[in-house]
Amino acid sequence: MRAIRFAAALVTLAALLPAHPLAAAPADSTAYADPAHDAAAEPVDTLLTPTDRAFVRLPPDSLADGPIDYLWVVRTSMLSARDIDRLVERAQAARVRGLLVQVVGRGDAYYASTHLPRAEALPPTPAGTTPFDPLGYLLPRAHAVGLEVHAWVNACLVWSSPKPPRDRRHVIHRHPEWISCMADSRPMTRLTSRQRARLGVEGVFVSPAHPGVRAWIAETASEIASNYDVDGIHLDYIRLPAVAVGYESTSRAAFATETGIDPLRFDRVPAARRAAADSAWHAFLSRQVTAVVRQVRDSIERVRPGLPLTAAVLADTITAERHRAQPWRAWLREGLLDRVFLMTYAPRVQTVLEQLLAFGSDLGYTGRVVPGIAVYNTTVSTAAAKIKGARALGYPVLALYSYDALYRRRETWPALRGLLEPATAPPAVR
Repeated sequence: MRAIRFAAALVTLAALLPAHPLAAAPADSTAYADPAHDAAAEPVDTLLTPTDRAFVRLPPDSLADGPIDYLWVVRTSMLSARDIDRLVERAQAARVRGLLVQVVGRGDAYYASTHLPRAEALPPTPAGTTPFDPLGYLLPRAHAVGLEVHAWVNACLVWSSPKPPRDRRHVIHRHPEWISCMADSRPMTRLTSRQRARLGVEGVFVSPAHPGVRAWIAETASEIASNYDVDGIHLDYIRLPAVAVGYESTSRAAFATETGIDPLRFDRVPAARRAAADSAWHAFLSRQVTAVVRQVRDSIERVRPGLPLTAAVLADTITAERHRAQPWRAWLREGLLDRVFLMTYAPRVQTVLEQLLAFGSDLGYTGRVVPGIAVYNTTVSTAAAKIKGARALGYPVLALYSYDALYRRRETWPALRGLLEPATAPPAVR
């Protein structure tokens, strides 16, 4: 079956992707199939389990039927009522079923929070008025037109700007002991923007080994779930950064208690034991991130039983599990997550489809694994090829990263829609 699925995707996609003046595709995107030509493809409803349907606010026969099911929406697209009105209008016109909206960006809130500081990017509040609440404004408008809204929370990443946060309540100021430390014992707050870029890290991360960090992230999720009628909590950056971390005193002490080894002193471990010590260290780090997921799960279960918990996860499982302490396949199998959104952002179509084929064979095509297709780093026709290929392989639910990239240029969405939908599709909202 695996070979049949991939062969179908390879054989027919080129014939079904028309040339488009705005979307000249690279050579690697011209040989993949459309779902209509895959004998293994089934209607979406027959692939969704009752658990999967719990994600859907509307009855199954009323689902949005556009080519994309979910859009990630970055926080900077929700800074005003006008931004959000446009977002809802566009999402409805695109016939998506839901939005993953970033309401916790860098340790700050794009909602009314008593737990996190208000995001600096939000407009100032005139005297005598209520501060603008992006999530509170969005929810009733989105739900009124049948759109799901999942609260996207950046978990371990807490800052990325060159200057520190102005609000002294920010976690960087309030809990410097929570900041992840590198192998030279420096906290990540000591890295300059240039050093972060050179190391390939997005910003400052907090340490998941610290009990206070786990409680703090869980409280964020609980606050949102308690106060807003969201359709799910969506975790991002639920992992370690690209640079080696875990060398703050809390992590070192906990690992030393378990193993008798200080992770900063691996060079003193006898050669015969070094590989085992290294494996124990990576397993330890994975357990710390897993503990965050478990605590978030428990916190929302207390206030909103049954509310879905999802996460954006790395598609390269070697990187995810070995280097970023993100064993997301185990989280899914153990029920800590209800669904994962795969960040299949590789530029080449073949890379993305090979990843999706492997995950489908391993985890099934039930909607619990959602391919996340990037549009920000590729041509329109290459993005369309990935979407068509994912459908051909049997994935019933797809997400696009991101709404912001899709509408950055006026012609991007009409061009993509033209490659994915029949010529009779309704006009796009611009």
